[in-house]
Amino acid sequence: MEFALLIPLLLIPLLTGMWDVSTMIDMNQILTRAAREGAVMASRGDDPVSAVKSYVETEGLVTDNLTVDVELGQPDPVLGQEVAVSLTYNFADATVYPWQELLPGGLRASARAKME
Repeated sequence: MEFALLIPLLLIPLLTGMWDVSTMIDMNQILTRAAREGAVMASRGDDPVSAVKSYVETEGLVTDNLTVDVELGQPDPVLGQEVAVSLTYNFADATVYPWQELLPGGLRASARAKME
């Protein structure tokens, strides 16, 4: 009888934590794909910020929590120059537990490419 009463108290926090972790893994995969697509666009000379935000929004994440940084080495792009796209996502409102204490900067993803 005691076990039947205690099992929900043990399983609910465990399952909620597993749900949060799986949500963060999914968010990280979305951000990684968005960063790669942004790096490809930046390597072609296009502005990747709007495309990255559009992709992230299409995948179901809130773009208000997203920060996109693009590094282009020189103001005048040269073939073979490396470009980098870095994304930071504040996931505080998407999880049940306060994971921000373990990951204070939020989720991060970055990608690099060379100018084509």
